[in-house]
Amino acid sequence: MKLKKTIIFGLGMLLSFHLAQSQEGQTTFTLEECINYAWENNLSVRSNQLNQLGNEIALKQSRFALLPSVSANGSVGKSFGRSIDPVSNSFVSQDFTTGGLSASSSVVLYSGGALRNTIKRNELNLEASGLDLEKAKNDIGLQVATNFLNVLLNQEQLQNARYQREATAAQLDRTTKLVQAGSLPITNQLDLESQLASNEVQVVNAENALNLAMLNLKQAMQMPAEVNLQLEAPTLEIESVRLAMSNPSKIYEIALDNQPDVKSAELGIQSSDMDVKISKGAFLPTLSLSGSISTNYSDQARQLTGTQEVVVPAQEIGFVQGTNESVFSNPRTQTVPVFSDSYRFTDQFNDNLGQSVRVNLSIPIFNRYGNTANLQRAEINKQRAEIQAQTVKNTLRQNIESAYNTALAALKSYEASQKRVAALEESFRATEQRYNAGSANFVDYQVANNNLFAARTDLVRAKYEYIFRAKILDFYLGNPITLD
Repeated sequence: MKLKKTIIFGLGMLLSFHLAQSQEGQTTFTLEECINYAWENNLSVRSNQLNQLGNEIALKQSRFALLPSVSANGSVGKSFGRSIDPVSNSFVSQDFTTGGLSASSSVVLYSGGALRNTIKRNELNLEASGLDLEKAKNDIGLQVATNFLNVLLNQEQLQNARYQREATAAQLDRTTKLVQAGSLPITNQLDLESQLASNEVQVVNAENALNLAMLNLKQAMQMPAEVNLQLEAPTLEIESVRLAMSNPSKIYEIALDNQPDVKSAELGIQSSDMDVKISKGAFLPTLSLSGSISTNYSDQARQLTGTQEVVVPAQEIGFVQGTNESVFSNPRTQTVPVFSDSYRFTDQFNDNLGQSVRVNLSIPIFNRYGNTANLQRAEINKQRAEIQAQTVKNTLRQNIESAYNTALAALKSYEASQKRVAALEESFRATEQRYNAGSANFVDYQVANNNLFAARTDLVRAKYEYIFRAKILDFYLGNPITLD
C-alpha cells in the first residue's frame, strides 16, 4: 500500500511538472491554427455535432418504421388452490405449473403517406443540421479572425506608442545635456519629462489593450488564459488586399448559393412542408397487417391415447311403491377416453399451437379537433420557416452592404491618413528642429508630437478595418478565412 501511494504521488508530481512546463512554454499559432483549435474546443460546435447525430438517428428510425414490428413473449408460473387450468379450461383444486410462448408481428401497409413523408422530412433535417454545423464553424471562424486581427492591430498600436516614447526619451536626453551645459532653461527639461510620462501612460494603455485583445482571442478559442500564446501572421499591407468585387449585389447573389445558413433556412421550409403533408395524412385511413402465434403447457395436462369399453354393472335405480321391491338398471357397456400418464412438453406445444392473421383498417372520423389543430400548426410553422429564411437573406444582404461600405470608407480613411501622417511627420520634424533651436516653445512641440501619434493610430486602425472587411467580403464569396 505504501509503495502504491508513493507511485501515485510520483506520477502526480510528474504530471504537475509537465503541465507547468506546458503553461510556461510558448505556443505559436497561425490564424488557421487558431480557428482549428476553436473548432475542436468550442461547445457550440459540439452541440451542433450532437444535433446532427440526433438527426441521423431520427432518419434511421423513420426508415426502419417501414419494416414489420416483431415481438415475443414467454411465461411460466405455478398455481395453488382452486383455479382454472389454461390448457384444459377446467377448474382444478391442486397445484400445477403452466407455461406459454407467443409472438406477434404487424406492418403498416398504408398510412396516408405519413411514413414516407417522415423519412423525407428527416432527410431534410439531417442535411440542414450539417449546414448548421458548418454555419457554427463559420461564425466561430469569423469571431476568431476578428479577435486575431484585433490583436495585430493592438500590437502595431503598441509599437507606435513605444516609438513615440523612445523619440521623446531621445529628445529628453539631448535637452538634458543642453540644460546641463546652460544652453537651455530647466523648464524645457521638465516639459519633456512630463511629455515622457504621458508617453509612458500611452504605452501602458496600449499594453493593456493588447492584453485584453489577446484574452478575447483566447476566450474565442476556448483556450486557458495562462497559455503563452504567440501569433504568427504574414506582414499585412493594404496594397495586397483588394476587394474581390466592386458591386455588393453581385457578392450577395454569389453568397446566396454558398452560405450554409441560407441553405439551411431553405431546407427548413421544405421540412415544414413535409410536416404539413404528414398532418394531412392523419385525415386518411390507416391499413395494417398483423399476425400472431402462440402455444402453452400445463403439467396437469394428459394426452388422449384412445378409448376403451367399460362394463357398467346393474345399479339400484329405485323401488316399487307398495311392495318396496328394489328396481335395478340393466348392465351395459360404455366407451370412455384413455389418457396417458404424462404429456410431454414438446407435444403440448405442438398440439396447442395457434395462429392468426388480421387485416386492420382504421378510419379517422372524429378526434376532437386534434388532426385539424395539428394541420393548422404545421401550416403556421411553414410560414414561420419562410419568414426565417427571408430574414436570413435580408441579414446576409445587410451584412454584405455594411461590410462593403465600411471597407470603402476605411480605404478612403487609410489613404487620407497616409497623407496626414506624411504631412505631420514633416511638420513634427520641422517643429522639433525649431524647438531644438529655441525658436519654438514646448506647446508647439507637444502638439506636433501628439498629432503625429494620433495620425499614426488612425492609420493603423483604418488599415485593419479595411483588411477585416475585405476578408469578410471574400468569405461571403465562399473563400476560406485566411490572411494569405
